[in-house]
Amino acid sequence: MERKRRILVAPLDWGLGHATRCIPIINALLKRNAEVIIAASGSSAELLKVEFPNIKHCSLPAYNPSYPANSNMVWAMARQLPHFVKTIYNEHATLNKLIEKEQIEVVISDNRYGCYSHKVKSILIYHQLHILMDEGYKWMEGYVNHFNNRQIKHFDECWIPAPNNELLGNLLPPKLPAHTRFIGYQSRFNKQPAEIKYHIVAIASGPDPQRTLLTNMLRNQLIESGLRTFLVHGLVSEEEKISVTGNFTEANYLTSDKLNNIIQQGNIIIARSGYSTIMDMAKLGKKAIFIPTPGQTEQAYLAAQLMNKGISLCVEQSAFNLKNALKESDKFSGFTNFEYHETLLGQAIQSIL
Repeated sequence: MERKRRILVAPLDWGLGHATRCIPIINALLKRNAEVIIAASGSSAELLKVEFPNIKHCSLPAYNPSYPANSNMVWAMARQLPHFVKTIYNEHATLNKLIEKEQIEVVISDNRYGCYSHKVKSILIYHQLHILMDEGYKWMEGYVNHFNNRQIKHFDECWIPAPNNELLGNLLPPKLPAHTRFIGYQSRFNKQPAEIKYHIVAIASGPDPQRTLLTNMLRNQLIESGLRTFLVHGLVSEEEKISVTGNFTEANYLTSDKLNNIIQQGNIIIARSGYSTIMDMAKLGKKAIFIPTPGQTEQAYLAAQLMNKGISLCVEQSAFNLKNALKESDKFSGFTNFEYHETLLGQAIQSIL
């Protein structure tokens, strides 16, 4: 009997997107008879424990980034840079211990710079090979990307979760490094026939305090609209808590299968424009209104790209008005005719087994 190849998957703990897009990758590995071990922290760890209760889970140092409610995002991140560098160092040391203890043969890291080792094949899942800075901080862009490129070079391969640069645009450099490969869009969801039950399904995600600010704003406007709506808070919990008030339903958290169904039952989806969420909407072929997390240039860029292509409406959080957004969204097509390219992931995984 052929021995299973032992592969460690390690997603970043900044929001849930890095963990959710690892779900199809983990499933593809299991389908091909690999033995998967998950190493994570924070809400990413909690989500993957719920999704994969029968897989071994290990802990990694947590980044625990602090996001500002109103202050400048660049300086908020700059102040935490020493902590982030220390965490990268600590997760690298922890990973090497795990490799020895668990006899790991391949490491797949989603955005964790420190999760590489020269002892085994190390792969980085990453979609922002070129980091964009706000207009007032363009002078920093070269320095930031120099640091970013140095981290990427530690890995044997860099897997980009896309079939090409159709959605990513300037988040990829004009010339990709030789060790990169596209693996197709990665989403935990599957498109299935579903009856439309909700005019709006809203999903609040990302780190606090911005997640809570978005949740409260959406709750008030959804209730006031009188429309049949569903709001998911994005708080990972083993226990799902769902409450109904008239036409308004809200849940603290839904497992992937349930969230998959609820999204498909929504006529319009309101969500952050994180790349993982965009991939979900593309796979499900949904119509969406995106509210970028304030201060996150990547989300603002992606949402603006989709708006310019006539796919989805983008509205700043501070200017969001549900009635106006619904009216404006009629001008956009939604996600249609997106090819998923599932074979790309299969080819990438086959190359490491």
